[in-house]
Amino acid sequence: MSEPKPKGHPGLPTPSKAGAPATLSASADRRARRRKLLKRIIVVLVIFLFIAAGGMVGAEVYTSRPQFCGTCHVMDKYYRSWSVDIHGYKLGARCVDCHYAPGEQHTIHAKFRGLSQVASYFSGRYGQSRPRAHVKDASCLTAPCHGDRAYLGKSLLIGEVKTEKRIVGGLETEVQRNPTVKFVHMQHLNIEVKVAETELQLEQVLGRVQRLAGPDKGGEILAAAMSVGPSAKRESDMRKLLTSLDMDALTDDALELMRLEHLRTRQRQLTGLNCAACHGYDESGTHHLKPADLQTCFTCHFNNQAFNRDTGECLKCHEPPVRQILVHDQFVSLTFKQPGEEAAATTQPVLMDHRDIVARKIDCVSCHFDVIQGEATVSVRDCTHCHDQEYYWKDFETRTTDTVAEYHRAHVATQTARCLDCHRVIQHQLINPVYVGTSADYLKPVLNDCQHCHPTHHLEQIELLMGIGGAGVARPMPNAMFGSRINCRACHVKSATDMKGDALIKATESTCIACHGADYERLFEQWQNEIGTYLKEAEEALKRVDDRIEALNKAGTAIPDRVADLVKDARQNVEFVKAGNGLHNKNYALELLDIAIRDLDEAVNILLKQ
Repeated sequence: MSEPKPKGHPGLPTPSKAGAPATLSASADRRARRRKLLKRIIVVLVIFLFIAAGGMVGAEVYTSRPQFCGTCHVMDKYYRSWSVDIHGYKLGARCVDCHYAPGEQHTIHAKFRGLSQVASYFSGRYGQSRPRAHVKDASCLTAPCHGDRAYLGKSLLIGEVKTEKRIVGGLETEVQRNPTVKFVHMQHLNIEVKVAETELQLEQVLGRVQRLAGPDKGGEILAAAMSVGPSAKRESDMRKLLTSLDMDALTDDALELMRLEHLRTRQRQLTGLNCAACHGYDESGTHHLKPADLQTCFTCHFNNQAFNRDTGECLKCHEPPVRQILVHDQFVSLTFKQPGEEAAATTQPVLMDHRDIVARKIDCVSCHFDVIQGEATVSVRDCTHCHDQEYYWKDFETRTTDTVAEYHRAHVATQTARCLDCHRVIQHQLINPVYVGTSADYLKPVLNDCQHCHPTHHLEQIELLMGIGGAGVARPMPNAMFGSRINCRACHVKSATDMKGDALIKATESTCIACHGADYERLFEQWQNEIGTYLKEAEEALKRVDDRIEALNKAGTAIPDRVADLVKDARQNVEFVKAGNGLHNKNYALELLDIAIRDLDEAVNILLKQ
């Protein structure tokens, strides 16, 4: 019986039993080789990863060293200032300890920041835009640094010992001047209690104003109190508003409301204050961080603030000097050794003690008005340095204290902007000549503040030009030339002198001719004559009425109230035109004089019946 044939595909040879073991062996070899290759790849990858990790760690350590930062030429001055600063040479604080917030250094965000700086450097874009390295408060307040908050209560002297030259006993002498300002962080940072106290006072004063003035007038007074600008102008505008509202009785409360509103605004700004606001980079190179940026102090204390008032009050920061101050030399005696022989005059210096002056409550402005120079104003142009869309400054011209508070919140608290990014510079220092009496520089601030001594100087001329200030005219009658935007300098071009012989610039008919031609050659003189004639008639009428009233008073006859009112208005108009020079607004001046003459005629008719 024959064996069955193995099954297979028709036409193909039948597999041999002897070849099967060879095929299985080849397959096993291939699998073994793949496993060996895979192991090698894994080993290489592991080695590569270890090398890469080590390299990254090494690079992290190396690039975290300040010396690495100093290898870049654009960082030279920063590295040098760090190396002489107490944070660097003594405490060993690294760049990354400050410029990264705690826990930020090893994040992806931080790495991309570093890569962006590298890209800027190699692409040549570094320095084309304003660089700004932010240091967050958290970096300063870590445990190894200022985390114990011990600095809060320390009293720190601000300023340096200075030497000035004075004339003492006829000789040039050097006098040492020591700092008198002590700064305590806690007074500026823990401000919430002071804000609450100010807001309580503000609420009380505002309640009185609204109760006495009513909601509408009270709202206008509040809006004026929230206006922004120099303190003198704000106070003047408030007084004018109260007069127009017939609310002069509220002057004290309204001015107190404005004072408290601006004080609260300044105090609220301190709530967003950060370390970098006062301790920015020191451009001088003597430190890496400024011990204190005094411009921050000056801007906060003096901007739009009256001298020696509220935040600008001298003794809030200064302590009276304990040494006596040289005022001047004084001649003591003048004797004769022999008849006809004059002895040399002897002198001794006159000294002054600040503590005595403070005890007498003498205002610092009497001697130190020169110590604040400049105004820390901000303009729209300053906004455009960073912003290119009108949206950001659309409320600037009508800004209030609330607007200013929002500006500071967005720029200082959020973006760590510094004062001089927006504000102009204020100087706060004494004029330091060899002898103050030989220099007029310290008088310049006073001379430039004419309105302190002359608060209503040229008021009549200004109101005449505007067509206001007189009695009996229902609506303003501004000078017709206002349509061409004319101002004082258009007419006042001729050098002259006043009654004291001091120089001044007076108006002349030549300016009329320059603009209007030869036909106006006599116009100036005609106006003078016309106004002079009306003024003379009004003055004569006023004298007649005054004489009649005096006669009636002597006779014991009562003067009617109507007459008193007519004479009061007429006198106001006559004196107003005379003081303001009717030529400043001929039509308005003649209208006022005509009303005065008419009122005086009516008064005479009433008096004649007495």
